[in-house]
Amino acid sequence: MGALANFIGWMLAILIGLFALVVLYRIYTGAIDLKYLLCESTNTDKPVASLARFQFLIFTFVIALCLFLVTVSKGDFPTISGSVVALLGISGGSYVIGKGIQAGSDSSNKGSN
Repeated sequence: MGALANFIGWMLAILIGLFALVVLYRIYTGAIDLKYLLCESTNTDKPVASLARFQFLIFTFVIALCLFLVTVSKGDFPTISGSVVALLGISGGSYVIGKGIQAGSDSSNKGSN
């Protein structure tokens, strides 16, 4: 059973790696535009920086990198504590709330015009 789990783990890692390569290739060729990765599109021509998007991106990358380094050093996937999941949830929640506030302000701006 251990060999099967190891094989499935490697196949999933290779599949995710291939997806990552496709995304990076599409970013390189310009098919995926990163112009608004950290900015919100507004009614004006000038995009506005979003702290919620930046926080979500940084938290996700830091936690993913830490989990990767622990996994590589120990050779086994670590147990993820509830505090890490809570931090990711808070970060994702702030992003969702920010999107809700933006949608509310966009709809109120459209109604006043």
